[in-house]
Amino acid sequence: MAEEVSDWYACFSLYKRVVDFEGAGLYHAVLRPWLDEHPGVGRWLRGLAAEGPDPGPFPTYDPLWTLYALSRVNDLLLFGFQPHGEDVDASCRSLELSQDEYLDFMSALGMRQVRWPHFSPFHHEIVTVAQDAFPARPPVLLRERWPCLMLGDMLFSRAGVDIRAGSAYVRADVAERAHLYWSFRRFNRRTHDLSHGWGSNSQWSTEFRRDFHIGDEFRFNVDGCRDLNEIKDDVPDVDYGLVRRERIEMVRHRMWVVTDKPDDDLFPYDDRFVCGVEFAPTPMHQPLLR
Repeated sequence: MAEEVSDWYACFSLYKRVVDFEGAGLYHAVLRPWLDEHPGVGRWLRGLAAEGPDPGPFPTYDPLWTLYALSRVNDLLLFGFQPHGEDVDASCRSLELSQDEYLDFMSALGMRQVRWPHFSPFHHEIVTVAQDAFPARPPVLLRERWPCLMLGDMLFSRAGVDIRAGSAYVRADVAERAHLYWSFRRFNRRTHDLSHGWGSNSQWSTEFRRDFHIGDEFRFNVDGCRDLNEIKDDVPDVDYGLVRRERIEMVRHRMWVVTDKPDDDLFPYDDRFVCGVEFAPTPMHQPLLR
């Protein structure tokens, strides 16, 4: 009988196995056997989904560390669905995995696919932008490259999408080169999460970001200690000089989409924000609309 290991170690070991895997047939050679070896991970995740999960804090950090380890696996599995140009990180390499295999694996862990009918930064990560000639044109979806996955009411992974938008809502020159926060790896885009810069062991004590869709509300980064709903609009934060609108932009999209400011050394991880599901910010560059 195989020795029982923690859910965190099971996810950590899967990450290592995927990184080391070479050849074809990742699903049958690695993912499916791992599910059979570690059924407790799926039971735990399905239990979380059935319970809510509760957006209140966990009693220990272990669940957040386990979810983070699984999100690192997810980052690897998404490589094959991303556009392959110049790789910004030598560790990124495409893996042979179909979307059906990806969804089969994630469904076995209790995830469900969600298709939101219009562009939503809660559900959608911007991959490419077709700039509309009319600056005030709101974003519309053109293509979904990989699916959005939810665990109960909690977001696990946003869909990767191509959009068309006016520059007052999304600027192609900003959004296509912006650093993506709360993510470990992407092709063609710099990323930043709280594991970066730590040693090979310490980096795994990173907490998973939790976002929830509850009723008619989106709740972004619920474990953040600074509530953006309670700060004044025009008071820049003392660390980076960002006003409330810019901080909301970052916590919702996890990157800049219209704000053209340095983004390689920010720390948005303490911010949280709640809004209605129909929340749509006014165009952010009013002079463009004249």
